[in-house]
Amino acid sequence: MSRVVKLLAFAGTVALAGFSAACSDDETRTITETVFRDTGRVVTVTIRDTVRFGEFRIFNQIERLGAPLFAEVLLEKRDHDFHDAGTPNTDSANFVPKVVKFITTVARRDAAYAKTVADALVPDMIVAQLDKAPTTAGYLGQILNPALDYGGRKLPDDVVDLSLMVVFGNALGNNNNVSPGLVTDNVPSDSPFRTTFPLLAPPNAALLARRSR
Repeated sequence: MSRVVKLLAFAGTVALAGFSAACSDDETRTITETVFRDTGRVVTVTIRDTVRFGEFRIFNQIERLGAPLFAEVLLEKRDHDFHDAGTPNTDSANFVPKVVKFITTVARRDAAYAKTVADALVPDMIVAQLDKAPTTAGYLGQILNPALDYGGRKLPDDVVDLSLMVVFGNALGNNNNVSPGLVTDNVPSDSPFRTTFPLLAPPNAALLARRSR
């Protein structure tokens, strides 16, 4: 079972910044990716192979990501490949005990709170409550205020801090054994979001210049 294909691999840290697709008359598509290497230099790469529309192909799932920091923080490194190859419908059986273990041993929270958090974060998906008003959208809203909030995720949401506050802080109202120094990554947004499409802020020129020095 597979839905994701790994198109390119680079040495070092590579972050996908965007891609464009050009279609020709014979219904083939060549994908172009723009990436940032860890040096801060912008590199554009065109994938030579083309994908023919309507052609039957089988893809191998190599990774999945629902809730930010779920696997990266709550699961041991040896479980990452197991998680990546799985599906949400098996997450509860496979990962609730592991999440509880992390929260009780590493975060040092009580077992009841750990089970509450595990049940809220598993399966590893971003949940939207479609019967709630979209204006109440916000990351983990379906956990923090389930009676009213839509859930989902807004662009300005600091999803890392919200996740850390649930595990190490008192976001769910439990003040026992909180770790105030671990409820934020201290990384604010460095550029304001746009109000029109594509909404994401343009690259931070000053930051890129510092990285390229």
